[in-house]
Amino acid sequence: MVSLKAIEKAKNITILTDDDSFGDASALYTYILRLHKKVSLVSPERELHKKISCIPWFEKVKKTVNASSDLSIDLRKNQGSLYELFQVNSVSINEKMATALYASYLQKPECYTQKKNIFALAELLRLKANHEVCMRGLKKNLPLSLFRLKAILFARLVLHENAQVAIISLEEEDFQKTGATMYDLDVIMQEVLNIAHVQRVVVVDAENENKLVRII
Repeated sequence: MVSLKAIEKAKNITILTDDDSFGDASALYTYILRLHKKVSLVSPERELHKKISCIPWFEKVKKTVNASSDLSIDLRKNQGSLYELFQVNSVSINEKMATALYASYLQKPECYTQKKNIFALAELLRLKANHEVCMRGLKKNLPLSLFRLKAILFARLVLHENAQVAIISLEEEDFQKTGATMYDLDVIMQEVLNIAHVQRVVVVDAENENKLVRII
């Protein structure tokens, strides 16, 4: 959970992020800048997918952590809602923050299925979140590699437990053949949730005794 009190005490802050958490990371980055503190966005594991370049501050992301940082916030492991945290603490949300948080909600598998998410999206639009930019970047700018991977994985998709669980077998060469990334896999998994009755999507490693790779 992000601690606003810890942020207030720190002087130099590092935000660790990835593809899934970058919307929240961007909004938090803006919030910290407004406090006139030093702050860095870092994706230590891999480069962020270009698809999320529609989110503010994408160009500020670095690969290495600043050694002088006195507070590290790992949003890759954060399970709480940054938007709700801002709301509870009466944090003013500007247009840049609203756009970043809006994009964060759009990336959630349950974006349109939970009432609280719908209310959050509506409020963020009222706060001038840029819907067109987010939709164009996150929903309408899909690479060919994603469709190639989707064709392979959908052919292997099997439904279990009265069609409530979708299991997809993944092979290492699937990424090599298609040029797709783990981010593309996440997008495909979210699409599988749209299949009638499916409530959970499980991806297993077909070459490693069906070891769990991803689950949503």
